[in-house]
Amino acid sequence: MSQPQPIQPNQPQYPISTLYLFPLYATRAAYQQAAGQQAPPFNAAAPIKGWTDPSPSGQPYNVFDPNAAATGYISQVTVPAAQAGSVNLPGVYNYPPYVAPPTDAMQVGPLGTIGPASPDQVCLQSDAQAIVNEIAPLYPGQTITIVQEPPGVYHYVYGVDPRRQWILQIGNTGMVAQTLIEAKNAHGAGAPGHWALTSVGLTWIYDTPVISAPANAVTLAVPVRALLPNEKIVKLPGTLFNQAGTWVVERTDLPQPQQPETTDQQFADVKAALAAIQTSLNTIAAKVGA
Repeated sequence: MSQPQPIQPNQPQYPISTLYLFPLYATRAAYQQAAGQQAPPFNAAAPIKGWTDPSPSGQPYNVFDPNAAATGYISQVTVPAAQAGSVNLPGVYNYPPYVAPPTDAMQVGPLGTIGPASPDQVCLQSDAQAIVNEIAPLYPGQTITIVQEPPGVYHYVYGVDPRRQWILQIGNTGMVAQTLIEAKNAHGAGAPGHWALTSVGLTWIYDTPVISAPANAVTLAVPVRALLPNEKIVKLPGTLFNQAGTWVVERTDLPQPQQPETTDQQFADVKAALAAIQTSLNTIAAKVGA
C-alpha cells in the first residue's frame, strides 16, 4: 500500500516539515505518547532516527539536503527495511521484569505429590539450547549436553506444559537451565549483558546500556514527498534573532511576501535608530544646560 502524500498548503511559503511523509518524534516520550508503547532500546552504533515507516520495503527515500543545490535540495538515501520500520532515540529503555509463568508440572516425593513445581525450575528445551549456544565459547574443547534430571525419589510429573527441568551438563558440573535464564534477565527481560567465568563460576555480567548519543552521531533525515512543479526550496535570509536563516518551501505560482531585511540591513537600521536617539539626547542636554 502506497504512503499517503502530504497535502500542499495554499500558502506562498511553508516549512520543510510540511513535506514529511512520516511524523517526527524528537524524544522517546513523544514517541511513547503517540505509539502507546516505549521506543526500542537506543542503539548508539546506529544513526539517530525519529521517524518510522509502517510499511518499509527497503526502497530509497527522498530527503531534504541543504547541500544538494544541484538537485533542488533533495537527495536520496537508502534505509534497510528493518531500520526504516523502527525509531532509534536516545534515552532510557525500561526493561520489563522477567517472570516465569506458572506450570502445571507437579513435584512428587516418596510419600506422593508434594505440590506444584516451581516455574523457576522449568523451561523449553529450545531456550536451554539458546543458553548453551551463548556460553559454549567459554568452554573451548568441552561438550555441553542438555539432559533431564533422571527420575529419583523426588522428581517432577509433567502435564500439558512443554517445559521441563533441563540440566546443562559440563563435565561433572550440572546447571539448571532456567536458573541461568533468570540470572540473565535479573535486570529485566532482554537487558544487555554477557556471560563470563569468574571466581564463583559462570556469571551473567550486566552491561549498563548507552542512553546518550555520541558526539559524532548522525541523524537520519525524515523522508519527504517529491516537490511539485510549482514548488521549490529556498533559504530565507537570517535575522537578528535567527542569523542562520530559515529553509522553506516556496510556491512559484503564488505572490511571495516581501523578503525580510538581511542581518546587515537590520544592524544598519538599529545603528541609525541609536544615532537618532543620541542626537535627540544631545539636543535635550543642550537645552537643559542653556
